[in-house]
Amino acid sequence: MAVSASALGRLTRTPSGFAALAVVAGGIAGLAIFSRAGLFGLTDGLVVARAFGSYGIPVDDLHEMARPGVLPSAGELSFIDATPTATQYLWQALTTLPGAVLTAGALFLLGRLLWQARGGAYVPRVARQARGLGWWLLIGGILAAAVEEIAMIRLLDTVALQVDTAFRLREAPVVVLLAGLGMLLVGSVLRDGVRMREDLEGTV
Repeated sequence: MAVSASALGRLTRTPSGFAALAVVAGGIAGLAIFSRAGLFGLTDGLVVARAFGSYGIPVDDLHEMARPGVLPSAGELSFIDATPTATQYLWQALTTLPGAVLTAGALFLLGRLLWQARGGAYVPRVARQARGLGWWLLIGGILAAAVEEIAMIRLLDTVALQVDTAFRLREAPVVVLLAGLGMLLVGSVLRDGVRMREDLEGTV
């Protein structure tokens, strides 16, 4: 056990090793967070298209689950196709894959940023990498949400009729976008700090 821990410590002290661990951790986190149906929905032998919005469909057969005077209803409407085509599998995978890529990339960039900042934060490369992480979260968050919604719309078109499939970017990741804006702000502060440090060193 001590040997494994020592080997892991040596691995994390090298940039390539640290980056590799960040990519692995990002992939695992992406699968755990964004894949809701096995390996991006490719392992169950069926596809599930989730309709947008809440429908409030009464469920009369489940009235015994509710208290007297309460009518249970199903808010989410899903369409399950047990004989999917390869195209349907592709659309289903794209409903979760972009978010997993976004997560893995963010963890990789964060790990690289922390590695570069180990000797001090007020250096040009740290400021650039902080801004790079911010743009990745901001632009990537919007693109990932857009691609996932378009994929779900295309999947719905293959299994449902008379369902709202207009593109509205319904599930924009607000937290991710705020984190991206925060990292852009941090990068700007670090860049200003680098300039002030260079000016001070030039006047000494």
